[in-house]
Amino acid sequence: MRTFRRMTLAVLALVLSTLTFAGPAFAQDSADVALDSPIRSLLLDPSEIRIDLDIDLFNHADARRIVRFELVDVPEGWDIGIWNAFFDFRIVELVVEPTETTPGQRPRMRIRLPNTRPVPGDYAFTLIITDAQNAGIEYDRATFTIGVPEGKDEEPGTVVVTADYPVLRGPANTNYEFEVVIKNETDEDHSFIVVGEAIGENNEPLPGWEVGITPAFGEPKLISTVAVRAAIDERVNVQVTPPLFTAPGEYKIAVDVDSDDETLAERIELTLEITGRGEILASTASSRLSMDATAGEAAKNKLRFTNIGSGDIANLQVSADAPSDWGVKFVHGATIGKLPAGQQIDWDVEITPPDDAIPGDYELVLRGTAQNTLDTVTLRVTVSQSTIWGWLGIVLVIAVLGALMGLFWRLGRR
Repeated sequence: MRTFRRMTLAVLALVLSTLTFAGPAFAQDSADVALDSPIRSLLLDPSEIRIDLDIDLFNHADARRIVRFELVDVPEGWDIGIWNAFFDFRIVELVVEPTETTPGQRPRMRIRLPNTRPVPGDYAFTLIITDAQNAGIEYDRATFTIGVPEGKDEEPGTVVVTADYPVLRGPANTNYEFEVVIKNETDEDHSFIVVGEAIGENNEPLPGWEVGITPAFGEPKLISTVAVRAAIDERVNVQVTPPLFTAPGEYKIAVDVDSDDETLAERIELTLEITGRGEILASTASSRLSMDATAGEAAKNKLRFTNIGSGDIANLQVSADAPSDWGVKFVHGATIGKLPAGQQIDWDVEITPPDDAIPGDYELVLRGTAQNTLDTVTLRVTVSQSTIWGWLGIVLVIAVLGALMGLFWRLGRR
């Protein structure tokens, strides 16, 4: 009986230990993670030395999986690895979250040929996705074939500088930004000095122009050099600020890209088309911002509008904000048809305080308004009463005194 009980307990212990050790194996399944890459075979260009392929990973389990990348049968001398698609660093293991229809992760497989170009032919290797936590579980694998053609007999690599939008257009009082692409078409990493300046017809620097280089991505700080890896391109922004009163026309922005070892050099010329834009400056012809006026009488003044911009101003509208019951009349009308760049015009205005205006100081705002420009003049108007009322007062006093004297004279005779 005791022997039977001991055998029963031993069998139960064996079953429990088997289930305990088998748990992780049942928790992880080889079908949990699938690898997908739409391109499995390709032919390199005769001048290509590197290619990047996207790798899609799908986690069909209900929990995250940590996968390991293994490459087998890699051709001798080839540099093949899995890289992060955004931050450009090599990956050995990766966490893949559960997913249904979209990739849980999309790393990038980078394939670089050896420095000595391989003989023409097809070269194959295999990428294996395994479980990083449980040795022996293979999720998926894929074999890739790279065709290497006969290489071209080319000159040493160069640096190529391009711009997607090499011509920009706008007014002078605006900042402009060109995006420039620097491509290192050599098999070595290089650091490039980037300098930009505005140039005239004889390639002489134009005074007053500000040209700076900033990274295309990240913090907007001024830089003077940029590192570009072999067969890779980098983007920089060329910030251009023209002088405020730049005349309309086409201006060239030269960007020189020179390697720090002085072996590579390239220049690109960008074009900035400055269009005319008028800018109004309002004042008075005398430059005084105060005047005198008499209640009920028109006081005259002259407004002066100056176009300090680089383009003509059309249909300049003249208007005023005045106290209630005040009259403001623009003698030549409320519209100035055209004011060329750099010129000024005087505009007559009549200001009439109401008859019952209390003596004192008042403010009027006179303005000139056109498309994209506006300026105002604030006038202080000192109002006094009309002298006619003083004379009327004197006449009234004399009349009253005369009447009293006549009355006293008549009473004295009696």
